[in-house]
Amino acid sequence: MNMSRRGFIAGTFAATGTMAIADGKALPALAGGTPNVSFGVLSDVHLERRGDEDTLIKALEYFRDNGADGVLIAGDIANTGRIEQIERAANCFWRVFPNGKAPDGRHVEQLWVYGNHDVCGMGWHKGKDEAYLKSTAINYGNNRAEVWERIFHEPYRPIWAKTVKGYTFIGAHWGNEKDLDAFLQANADKLNLRNGKPFFYTQHPHPANTVQGPWAWGNDRGVSTRALEKFPNAVAFSGHSHYSITDDRCIWQGKFTSVGTGSLRYIFSQYWRDNGEDHNGIVKQMRILPESKGRQGMLVKVYDDRMVFVRREFVYGESLGPDWVVPLDGSRAFALEPRAAKAVAPAFAPGAKVEVSRAMGKNRRGKATDQITVRFPAALPSATSRVHDYEVTALAYHEDVDYPVATKRVLSESYYLPPTREAKSGHIVFAVSELKGVEEVRFAVRPLECFGRKGQEIFSEMQKIPKQAEVKK
Repeated sequence: MNMSRRGFIAGTFAATGTMAIADGKALPALAGGTPNVSFGVLSDVHLERRGDEDTLIKALEYFRDNGADGVLIAGDIANTGRIEQIERAANCFWRVFPNGKAPDGRHVEQLWVYGNHDVCGMGWHKGKDEAYLKSTAINYGNNRAEVWERIFHEPYRPIWAKTVKGYTFIGAHWGNEKDLDAFLQANADKLNLRNGKPFFYTQHPHPANTVQGPWAWGNDRGVSTRALEKFPNAVAFSGHSHYSITDDRCIWQGKFTSVGTGSLRYIFSQYWRDNGEDHNGIVKQMRILPESKGRQGMLVKVYDDRMVFVRREFVYGESLGPDWVVPLDGSRAFALEPRAAKAVAPAFAPGAKVEVSRAMGKNRRGKATDQITVRFPAALPSATSRVHDYEVTALAYHEDVDYPVATKRVLSESYYLPPTREAKSGHIVFAVSELKGVEEVRFAVRPLECFGRKGQEIFSEMQKIPKQAEVKK
């Protein structure tokens, strides 16, 4: 991660788990039963300092108590590539699954790969002698293989394959995704990859042009996409971006299936939102969201006729929303575009009002700034979607025209949290200087769901904007 910042049908179970939703219509829920295989999925654990293992333990215990036959981690187990960090992660696994077994005696397989934080130099080792690096750095010499074999008790392979209850799992450690195509072609028959049964693949970066679309941060530029699109039964899991799995763009279908895995350490609040990540030198007026509260993972259950993705948050220990239920019938309605077309935008409750205030404050860089704060009640979720963010436009009135002066987006303060933690309100801050000297303005606020479908706007009263207050140096 950038060191500058921290066949199928569209269907989901409703919150009750008794009905599926597709095309906005209720459908009979698929039959229950015991899954053929279940496995936990995590990514971006980023263990750094001793004592920060609590959330990992919670996640592993959840998987243990809910029948997982394996635990997949899609990279960045350690935060700064220190051996002791990955040792602590392994010790968490052995603590919850002694000798690789659950209390009922079932074997639980480790399905982990290195990410860039595990094997790339993070700067701390510069100037250290060789003996120190040999004992501390995963990326020193042959350490990545030797450390893996010592703590995981298995051979290190750049790309590995394992079988869990009759299902094939494949993993590529960081930097080896470029060799996936050759590996799949050489081993397809041996691993029975063309028999139509799902097989599961993990790497750290997202396969390009799958989850989140072509703009997904940190994707692999297409090397795994080109390899996996030859196998329609492939299901890929990837992390790296830290995008929240409350966002329905984190599951995608095209010529194969791709799933984003969120993060167990913190969620990346996207660019181009005023309470999101910094980018392109733009000075933002709001603080970034407290992303460390969003620690996410999922439990995957595989049946003869479907896959079920149970999304979970591990700070509060709650569901992140309806399960993603993917029937194995060969259809492809989890493609982003059809679901985006069918999405229904959230809406404000009747009578919702926008309030505006002005005061001196500080922008994100700590500079004193003349600011206008626009506050509004949270929009209500639709039949398909929660609120992802809001679009707020400052409108100057010229003759008989509302003229847009400035438009900004702000993430819902709870978009990455369980639905039970839904925010009751939202706000955004404009610097008066962003309003380009207009003397009178009103604000329009529109709610959006994750695909960008916009709900009906609500408006503030017209606001007089006196001359910008002087800022004392």
